[in-house]
Amino acid sequence: MDEKHRLDFSDVIAATMHDTKNAIGMIFNTLEEMTAWCLRQGCSHHGDLFLLQYEIKRLNNSLIRLLALYKSQNTPLTVNMNFHSVRDCLEEVMDQNEPILASRGIILDLDCQDDLFWAFDKGLIVGILDNVINNAYRYTKDRLTVRGKRDGHFLIINIEDNGPGYPPAFLMDGGDREGMGTTVSFLTGNTGLGLYFSKLAAQSHKRNDLNGYIKVANGSGIGGGIFSLYLP
Repeated sequence: MDEKHRLDFSDVIAATMHDTKNAIGMIFNTLEEMTAWCLRQGCSHHGDLFLLQYEIKRLNNSLIRLLALYKSQNTPLTVNMNFHSVRDCLEEVMDQNEPILASRGIILDLDCQDDLFWAFDKGLIVGILDNVINNAYRYTKDRLTVRGKRDGHFLIINIEDNGPGYPPAFLMDGGDREGMGTTVSFLTGNTGLGLYFSKLAAQSHKRNDLNGYIKVANGSGIGGGIFSLYLP
């Protein structure tokens, strides 16, 4: 095959990830139906099915992030800005994760006013929040609190847990808009790709001279880690 017709291997990988993501989505939907049926029948294995759902969702989220990061190497993330009810958006993310959280006895609380509206890319923001909650499932003790509020020119969305907190390498104070530790641990599963994607998606939201950003800290209101998303 001549160079003119040779496939770029990165494009092949991206296409394969896209097909794999679609297949995993179908598996997840089928598993969701099986889990619902199992619960109705009083099956003793529904806890195992919830765990499978969680792991499949993690894998799907990883593929979505990888595809977005691959595209961002060539072009900036596409942002579709529209006004949304912040509370409705947060409730949607919570509803998606409530069954798997309930299977571990994790209480999920929401603190957000009904009349709070903001302009953002719902797909990107839901992806960020879904990833953070999905990750917190592994580390929180028994509570998660989601808060949405306006502070000056920013919408702030916090996700707080009562687990042991974030590793030092992943802490971000928001002052360095570029920065995040590059430490990656494949032994613990803490690759940092989720936070890196969150940083890029937040920064893609711009208004006047303001950019979105994230903060990652410990010592939340309920005693663990706190992830904060700032949108101008």
